[in-house]
Amino acid sequence: MLNTRSAFWGFSLNRQTCELAMKALQKHLCLLILSFLLTPSQAAEPAIRQDYITGALSSFPFDRHQFAEVAQPLSLSAAGVLTTNQQTIVDLARKAFNDDSFALGIMLLERGQILFEQFKKGTDHKTKFFSYSMAKSLTAMTVGQALCAGQIRSLDDRAGAYAKTIEQTVFGQATLRQLLTMSSGARASDEDGGSLFGEWNDITTGRITIHDLLKKYGSEKVNPHIFSYNNSDTNALMLAVNGTGNFAQLFEQKIWQPSQPEQSATWLTDKQGQLYASAGFGAALRDWARLAMRSVALLKGADGPCMAEFMQQATTRQTSDTVKQRFWDYGYQTWVTKKWGVPAYAWQGAYGQSVIVDPTHERVLIIFRYAAQEESYRAVGSLFSRWARMPAQ
Repeated sequence: MLNTRSAFWGFSLNRQTCELAMKALQKHLCLLILSFLLTPSQAAEPAIRQDYITGALSSFPFDRHQFAEVAQPLSLSAAGVLTTNQQTIVDLARKAFNDDSFALGIMLLERGQILFEQFKKGTDHKTKFFSYSMAKSLTAMTVGQALCAGQIRSLDDRAGAYAKTIEQTVFGQATLRQLLTMSSGARASDEDGGSLFGEWNDITTGRITIHDLLKKYGSEKVNPHIFSYNNSDTNALMLAVNGTGNFAQLFEQKIWQPSQPEQSATWLTDKQGQLYASAGFGAALRDWARLAMRSVALLKGADGPCMAEFMQQATTRQTSDTVKQRFWDYGYQTWVTKKWGVPAYAWQGAYGQSVIVDPTHERVLIIFRYAAQEESYRAVGSLFSRWARMPAQ
């Protein structure tokens, strides 16, 4: 793990010590400047959009955990002659992608075959597409694996039974099921994406740990049993799994490696090396596709009935946002819908990041963007809606 933070506890007045101190100070100031430039509020700036959204935080000097690729990646071959329906969807996807000035990469996958793949703005098949809240769904799958491995006794256990450091917080008092459904009862987040003020910079610059963050903001219970989108609910799940094992190791062994990735991936961590479970996973576009296929395989029983049942719950409606009246309902850290004629679920992140899955037809749409735009959201939804309703040929 890379760690570029420097500190010194005191010094004597000699030239060598002063030089070392100045170098340490320069590094720290550089990191603070980078963290300011790379905050989500600045992500749409043309000067930094490519570096930030497409992987700077997967390769910049912030703490992160790396997950290795496998020797024999799962083959993702390009489809041969497309059916009429497939060609129609590909043509629509190509137009939508080319018309979208904020789009970076897109892929359409059907039953393991690539129907369409395209990149823009300097990105390519090697680019690690850094995610925001898409990582939440990966966290949910890891919790499911912990449950089915017996590391967690029940989703109705309180998180504090496993994560003692947050036992007295609202997050520790909430059950794992409540955390999975964003219903811990914690106060509403400060930002629509689930973050608290300063959370991103506090984590990426090492000023605070995830434990500290949850203890600081988890003293007040205001919305019990009501959906309220909150990064800390997700991070509490990670702490609970870490309380009985190793979250990063479990994700790697049960989710990442079985997806058979072709490139390494990274996940943002706090200064204690704990994964920032609510965001910060970066992987190549094709490896995002492999993860989506892995989720479908788990849903269909690849790891046995326990995990299949968990995934069925995770990818179907458990609750809804009754305040914002969203199009999507919510499963376990995953957005879900049946409004397109077939069940579908989505891993969604800020600025238009989406992995949308139709598990019935094993269809996957992946798109990464660097700025939010309502028109693009509608275009992607319309595209997938039409595709989901098309019969297989």
